Amino acid sequence: MANLFPPNEVERLAALRRLDIIDAPASPSLDRICRVAQQLFNVPIAAVTFLDDTQQWLKSTVGIPDITVTAREHSFCQYTIMHDEVFVVPDAKADRTLAANPYVAGEPGIRFYAGAPLTTEPGIRLGSLCVIDTEPREFHPDQAAVLAGLGRLVVDELWLHHLERAGLAHVNSESAPAAATPLAFDLAAALTSEQIRAGRALLNWSVRELADASGISATTIKRIEAHGSDTVRKASIDAIRRAMETHGVEFTASADAKVGLSIDLKCK
Repeated sequence: MANLFPPNEVERLAALRRLDIIDAPASPSLDRICRVAQQLFNVPIAAVTFLDDTQQWLKSTVGIPDITVTAREHSFCQYTIMHDEVFVVPDAKADRTLAANPYVAGEPGIRFYAGAPLTTEPGIRLGSLCVIDTEPREFHPDQAAVLAGLGRLVVDELWLHHLERAGLAHVNSESAPAAATPLAFDLAAALTSEQIRAGRALLNWSVRELADASGISATTIKRIEAHGSDTVRKASIDAIRRAMETHGVEFTASADAKVGLSIDLKCK
């Protein structure tokens, strides 16, 4: 299987080098987004990946902790970066191009793949946020829209990384608590950082768009997402909840719900 290269590969690789993300320390923020994706879509594997000229770098993963780099020619991500939209493979074994892929024929036995391209500027796709299953499955347009929204959250984090390297932002996410248990969307409790991220993904909102809708500053929203809701006043959390609920997001009370929150598309 040969490597695939987009027509602007030189510019894409230059953008990846400028970002300097591959050799950066592990990111708790990217880890949290992966956990949200894995739990929202009920899949065993989720990952944030980047492609250089020969390799695929798995920058954050859930379900494949021992793999950090693979050959580009064996990556599904190389197909994702050829598209602006989410790239979906319902059953890799039924795909003549992918059936012989070593990660399909061997471990982990990939059958289903969906990847949102990480687009940092028009036409520049550095990698993907992907969800993977070992069983074939369908992926509906509304699910693809949610995955694309989560991909935008990854790009938000890449932008913050760029600002930090340039000395233009001072965000400390190392102390952010890790989600050790499955998400439980309890209406009686304050919104968690994971819920806010997932809600933004459902609405396909950036931090700035949530700030405009809620009247809460973008800085405060980023602090909540990095450090949790107990770092700000309850009134701020309530304003964020109201903004999302006004636009159709429902935070369900069932802890074992498949998704945990939903959206009424008529309200968008």
